[in-house]
Amino acid sequence: MRLEPKKQEFDPFENLSPLQKKTRKAAIVVAFIGSFAWVIKILFF
Repeated sequence: MRLEPKKQEFDPFENLSPLQKKTRKAAIVVAFIGSFAWVIKILFF
């Protein structure tokens, strides 16, 4: 029985335009900062 060669993982973000990549990165950063600020608010206020 032959093992199939492992297929390369398909990257859904590989074929985005540079603007879309920047927008996605900015959205991740904003979400991270927003959730971080929310946690600080819950803990200290």
